[in-house]
Amino acid sequence: MMWRRWILIATLLGSLIGCGGPYSSGDRVLVSKKAYDAWLTSPKRYEVVVFKYPRGPIENNTPKNYIKRLLGLPGEILAIFFGRIYHRVPEPGAKPFFDDLEDGQVDPNDLWENIYMHTTDAEGRNVHTAHQAKDRHNLGMYDKKGKQARDWFEEGKFEILRKPPHIQMALRRIVYDNDYQAKDMKGKHDRWAPSKTSAWKTDKATGFTHDGKAEASVDWIRYRHLLRPRGDFVPPAGEIKKSLIVDTMGYNNLQTENQDKAAHIVPYWVGDLMLECSVEVLEPKGEFWIELSKGIDRFRAKWDLATGKCTLYREGLGKKLEELGTQDTSVKSAGTYMLRLANIDARLTVWVDRALPFGNGQDYEPPEILTKADIENKRKWTDSAIEHRRGPTENDLEPASIGSKGARLTVTHVRLWRDTYYSTSVRESDYSLQRDDWDKVDKWDPIRKARFATMYVQPGHYLCLGDNSQASSDSREWGLVPERLMLGRALLVYYPLDRLGPIR
Repeated sequence: MMWRRWILIATLLGSLIGCGGPYSSGDRVLVSKKAYDAWLTSPKRYEVVVFKYPRGPIENNTPKNYIKRLLGLPGEILAIFFGRIYHRVPEPGAKPFFDDLEDGQVDPNDLWENIYMHTTDAEGRNVHTAHQAKDRHNLGMYDKKGKQARDWFEEGKFEILRKPPHIQMALRRIVYDNDYQAKDMKGKHDRWAPSKTSAWKTDKATGFTHDGKAEASVDWIRYRHLLRPRGDFVPPAGEIKKSLIVDTMGYNNLQTENQDKAAHIVPYWVGDLMLECSVEVLEPKGEFWIELSKGIDRFRAKWDLATGKCTLYREGLGKKLEELGTQDTSVKSAGTYMLRLANIDARLTVWVDRALPFGNGQDYEPPEILTKADIENKRKWTDSAIEHRRGPTENDLEPASIGSKGARLTVTHVRLWRDTYYSTSVRESDYSLQRDDWDKVDKWDPIRKARFATMYVQPGHYLCLGDNSQASSDSREWGLVPERLMLGRALLVYYPLDRLGPIR
């Protein structure tokens, strides 16, 4: 009865405000304005916010409102690198990193414009041309400030922004759901398939069972990212090679500076993954493992089914196994559990059903940038050893695995997800991979040379990005959002009815 009441209310509201149009007219969203208007709270990072479009708040006498996710807070510098977001925050009580108002030539109402973000290109130059600023003669000053931000990033003075678990769930994108396999690929090109010598056996249509016999080592099922070739022809078994996982959304592909119809467009390699499955423990003995690979590292979660203890490991260069942490979990008796491991933003997060035994997760130092040891040993950003750590490697052809060591169990509902990949434009010469190169290890060097961009968030402003794409019209394109244009936080979608629900 309660759901019927809410549906009737939502339908009535939709009729009253003109929601009878096609879905392409956009979702109808309930926005909380009171908290921002009354200064009860300020906008928080990761909130989905609604604001007036800075470049033209009113169009044809109609307010032009945007909805994006807030990622940059006032006064900090952000960097986008390998799909992740990093930031540097000023010390408490310190002056702003860059004071564009000090010479009196900049109108404070213009600080939202993208030229005052000091966004830099591959050479450290401001990516926005002089005609975009009213004080055009100071373009060299913006280049200098952008270069300073880049130097700080290369010196290891930024920290990675790590998403909490509920935001990871909101931003994840499906890579492969084993419950929905292509009929003409099944049996010939299975992405999850036990080896002939494995004790793992296929169960029903899409699950796997293990007999629990004692073993000296972990018995693995490896995921293979097999891509269907162009056209309708399906090659015989063995003729499709394992490939890297990439951001295959057509609207989130990398587009180089050549913007004509023949522009060189390729997707990005995405290494931040999440693997989940339903595990029926038939007997509380042995070990169950989940593994995620990225670059030089393999990350593992091991459940001791007799005690319920979950232990996290990192296997890096030289196959050295490092224990990252151990926690008690409820997986210590016969029963069915939903288990999930995410390697997102240099953090390992574990779910057991709805519980988070490691809290927000177990952090580790991302190898793509300078580590504390690199800084102590005075290594530089350009050192070849650091570039090599950025991946991808052959590990990424086995990006996800499920293992058993003496455990009798059944695994079903196996789903592999990837994180949202934030991107920035680069030059064509920096990223020359073709579509058919994703399965060729010797072609991956351009990925390791990927550039980064830095963006300064002016005091009193926010940086907002779309969840979906580089092509999204957001702060990367037109600039920051002044605090005065913030309308409120988006709470829920109330129309169309099949999308009714809260916004995370």
